[in-house]
Amino acid sequence: MVSDEENLKDVMAEESSRGRRQPKKLMTIERKRRIQRAAAKLAESACSKEEFMEAIRELGYEEGSKEFDACVKLWNSLRGKSR
Repeated sequence: MVSDEENLKDVMAEESSRGRRQPKKLMTIERKRRIQRAAAKLAESACSKEEFMEAIRELGYEEGSKEFDACVKLWNSLRGKSR
């Protein structure tokens, strides 16, 4: 869950970038935050494969998609198929 402070920072970043060539968008900021959470899951030694796969689903990738399969392949190469 995103805190009020993070929401405020996101809105301020978007507002301060208006008029620039590449303004920051709230969706881009939120997507970056989700990617960071998925990467953090991969880095956690206690994280199970199911938890990691749930983090990938939160990114919007469905099982069977090219991106989802690439993430699972990364998990398998780092942790092994059985974990």
